Amino acid sequence: MAHSLRLHLPRDPLLTLLASAALVETAWTIYIGWRLPRHYVANHWDLAWVGLDVAQIVMLLLAAWAAWRGRALLVLFATAAGTLLLVDAWFDVTTARRGGVAQSLVFALVIEIPSAMFLFWITWRTVKELADSIFVVPEVNGVPIRKIRLVRRFGRSSVGAPPVSTENTPPTELKPFEDSAN
Repeated sequence: MAHSLRLHLPRDPLLTLLASAALVETAWTIYIGWRLPRHYVANHWDLAWVGLDVAQIVMLLLAAWAAWRGRALLVLFATAAGTLLLVDAWFDVTTARRGGVAQSLVFALVIEIPSAMFLFWITWRTVKELADSIFVVPEVNGVPIRKIRLVRRFGRSSVGAPPVSTENTPPTELKPFEDSAN
């Protein structure tokens, strides 16, 4: 009987939490879209923008540190930095006054969005490199990241597969992407 080699993660509670959060966020978005005023004066506008830019700087520096030290944390920091760049681009464009829309669009299209895409590419490459270095099993080496499945902790694996136990299983019998439910 072949066992699956999968990353351990409690699937059902996590799935429930994420789906519930998406539903609550959807309801909230509909509500505020209906209730927010068209015009609003922010009391701490400068603090909001400087705080966002400082967060970007911190994430970029942490990503640079992780890349320099060869740390897997690069995945976290590059993803956060890319996301913050997209958020910055969005708010630059959507909050720009009439005269500043063109400049905001140029910045977003030429600098912020391409930089974010580059950071997401770094994340993808790092995850791929990490997976290739973790999995020395021939069946896993070179497999696309999207095909490597997660499993539950506590002995129950996803999609009815048997519990994961690699202690007495020879490496050639491990099949991390056996089920084709993707």
